[in-house]
Amino acid sequence: MFSRKANNHSASDWKTQLKYLLILIIFLLCCALPLRSVSFTEDISTMLPSGENDVISKDFALLQKVPFAGKVLISIASETLTEEKLGKVAESIARRMNNPLLFVEDNSSVNPQAVVDFLLRQAPNLTTKSDVKKLQELTTTDTIRRNLAETKKQFISPAGMGMRNILAADPLNLRSIYLRKLSSLQNLPRLKISSGQYFIAGKNALLIVAGTNVPMTDVQNGQKLLNLFKKIKQTTLAENNLTEADISIDILSGHRYTAANSSIIKRDIYTVSIISICALALLFFLAFRSRGALSIFLAPGVAIIAGMGCCAFFYRDMSAIVIGFGAVLMGISIDFAVHTYFALAENPGDKNAALREISKPMLFGAATSCVSFTALYISGIAGIRQLSVFAVAGIIAACGYALFFVPRFCGSLPSGQNGLSIFSVRGNKKAIIWSTFIIMGCSIGFAFNNNFDSELKNLGYISSSLSRVEKHFHEKWGEMRARSILFSQAETMDEALHINENAWADIQTNLNNVKAVSIAPMLPCSSTKQANNARWINFWDQEITAAGQIITKESVQLGFTAQAFKPAINRISAQIPPLDAEVLLSGPLAPLAKMFIPVDNSGATRQVITMLPDNKKITDYYTPQKEKELGVRLVAQSRFKAQLEQEMKRDIIKFISISGLLVAVLIFALFRDLRRAALAVFPAVFGVALTFGLLGMLQIPLNLFHIVALPLVIGLGADYGIFMVFQEIRTPSPWTVKAVKISGLTTLAGFGVLVFAKHPAMSSLGATVSIGISSALCCAVFVLPHLLRLKGDDHA
Repeated sequence: MFSRKANNHSASDWKTQLKYLLILIIFLLCCALPLRSVSFTEDISTMLPSGENDVISKDFALLQKVPFAGKVLISIASETLTEEKLGKVAESIARRMNNPLLFVEDNSSVNPQAVVDFLLRQAPNLTTKSDVKKLQELTTTDTIRRNLAETKKQFISPAGMGMRNILAADPLNLRSIYLRKLSSLQNLPRLKISSGQYFIAGKNALLIVAGTNVPMTDVQNGQKLLNLFKKIKQTTLAENNLTEADISIDILSGHRYTAANSSIIKRDIYTVSIISICALALLFFLAFRSRGALSIFLAPGVAIIAGMGCCAFFYRDMSAIVIGFGAVLMGISIDFAVHTYFALAENPGDKNAALREISKPMLFGAATSCVSFTALYISGIAGIRQLSVFAVAGIIAACGYALFFVPRFCGSLPSGQNGLSIFSVRGNKKAIIWSTFIIMGCSIGFAFNNNFDSELKNLGYISSSLSRVEKHFHEKWGEMRARSILFSQAETMDEALHINENAWADIQTNLNNVKAVSIAPMLPCSSTKQANNARWINFWDQEITAAGQIITKESVQLGFTAQAFKPAINRISAQIPPLDAEVLLSGPLAPLAKMFIPVDNSGATRQVITMLPDNKKITDYYTPQKEKELGVRLVAQSRFKAQLEQEMKRDIIKFISISGLLVAVLIFALFRDLRRAALAVFPAVFGVALTFGLLGMLQIPLNLFHIVALPLVIGLGADYGIFMVFQEIRTPSPWTVKAVKISGLTTLAGFGVLVFAKHPAMSSLGATVSIGISSALCCAVFVLPHLLRLKGDDHA
């Protein structure tokens, strides 16, 4: 009879488990459906705050348009080889870069003669008031005679052999006026032209600026690009009979950073996963020792799938960092299942009573975690808002799984309280309390030493080889991207050119000693061109006949033919050619023009840039009022970092204030007692204080990922406090203490082990959680019981 009842009971349990398993599978499938149409992005911009009026996101977009952004830089340097030999090596490398993965533009049509010819043809469009005075000086009889005599000397000299076409086209030496339009370009690195290619020349070094069709976030093709470069490098060394000891050939591009990060993340995931699995397995054998406990470890999967599905429902483009944040939920989701498991173990004969006992603190614990992560949604960072949705959905799913599924899946439970003696609280009560408050006070003091790391590249991993390459480029080429960029933008290119002219005039007047670079003298707006054309025509209407006669007379006396300079004179009175951005971008100055006229595929705005140094004088000068007055926007690395740091500080204050307030309100609503509510919040406060204090004491700069981990510390710290303070309301249970400890250890095992990662982002998350959760857990288990007894002791 007994056997039959047992069998019937076992069959009933099996059917119940199967039914709930099917419900769980259907739920997970529904959560996974939105993932079919979602795309994932690794764009770092999703992890940047937008700032007030989207100023940070707009500046970041503008920074992507600065010269050399998105380019592949190849440095060729040697302390022993001549510049001529370096040029041959550069030509050899450039010749082999004819692949979509890596290429250099063909500038074979660009040469000094073509540049001079272009400027002379465009002279009518470029003649300013001051130029008219110079034209008057160049057209006097004495000046013409002197210039023609100098022209003859150059004609017959060996050095002038390559300039004959230029000299024949410009007997008046008009080039002396119009070459000055390029004078600001002397503040750019020196260009060297070889075999139709532009190289940047430095001390014992050349730099090739190459292009690529591979986005910097494309890991697979980025690696192909780097492999192609290695092959080109090896072939070039062999062709020139050189070794790596003779010459240094290095590449620097965003693809190197992407490849380094991809490689280290894969290695970190492998390492951390092994440590985490071993830690969780050890925890299982030490704390659970029951087959029924295996259902606890399904909680992370349920939480992650639910979180990703919910996030995918609201966001069609998800940040890849959201996937990585699944490790956070591993610790949280197990916590709820752990509390349910030990509540069932405490009352195995009546599961419903056990669930009634545990449901209230668990639901409020889940609510505190949810509101902590909900506070993230106010962030101006798009990726963090996605994390907020992901985390809240995962927590709700984990709590639901713990209350509805774990009781049905747990077929066996531990009996007795073996090993619970190690969880008893001992020690001198006053010493522990005073020590806690002293540690907390010191932590708050050290917290004021915290600073912020707003350097975006530090959010990623930089290998030793990449660090060496960075150092080489800095020594040889300085900070090539470290310039302030003044953007003149409008709905039409002509309006943008007009703004750019005014900005350049303002620089010439108020920042005259600054090494600025602009194409304003070479590319005026339409109204300025019309005024320039009028000056040119008015001047030569009066001077062309006399100047032509003087040139013919003096050239014959010097031995030239009477018709030698006739084409040059005729060109002065020829039809004025068009000049606009398209003309400049297709002419001999195209390589330079492309640096100053960013390509905007959207077509919504047209932009022209002016380059300035990145220093305090420039950033202080271009105040919001000055920018508004000129209609420009200054974007500088130093200013961008300062804005990012200010926004991060603001976010931290908002996160702590809002999540702290919401958690406090929830806990007060639970206990309806100010003392109990304050004690329940205390572990979270202690955890946050110790986290900031220790990071400040160790001088570890705060970054975005420290901010992301804060709600986890606040939410879980409050959870531990709720369960411990709840013991004052009901009969004290050592099972609850054990559940709090085990849930803290599972969080550390599942997520805190990221502290062993080498990737800065993962390590930052791991460090924050390890410090915050460990200190909150210790406070809840070893300090809070003493604080709870203070009331009883006072009454005694």
